[in-house]
Amino acid sequence: MMGALVLVAASVGVVDLTPAQLQEELRKASVPVVVNVWATWCRPCVEEFPEILEFARNNQGNVKVMLVSADFSSRRELVEKFLRERGVGFVTYLKQGSDEAFVEALSPQWSGALPATFVFAPGGKLVTWFERQITKAELEDAVKKAKIETRKGGKT
Repeated sequence: MMGALVLVAASVGVVDLTPAQLQEELRKASVPVVVNVWATWCRPCVEEFPEILEFARNNQGNVKVMLVSADFSSRRELVEKFLRERGVGFVTYLKQGSDEAFVEALSPQWSGALPATFVFAPGGKLVTWFERQITKAELEDAVKKAKIETRKGGKT
């Protein structure tokens, strides 16, 4: 299944992601994972995007960054254009399934508001999350916590 996802990503840049697929990605991760849920119509999401991208570029191989668009599937071309214009050079995702299932997959405490960023330790344990616009420095601190959690045996 993942091979198919990679092939799709290579041709269009955006891969559909269900809550079950998200949970599997988190479970199998061997490095901390940052999941940023955003949308093209969300002004704070667009404003924080350069910080998220800079963090992703500076931490390649040490942290997995998953950008998950909450735009409707009918807006896929707009999402692709947005990502292309910002030079995103890694696989990104388009949320599929119900909002409730996606919220549950990330954190039942999340209201669903955007932007939202979640930091997981390797193996999928949620370490911290933000339901607001964040900075690169905040992300760096959150990932440090995830790495400390890992050293404490925080894998799920």
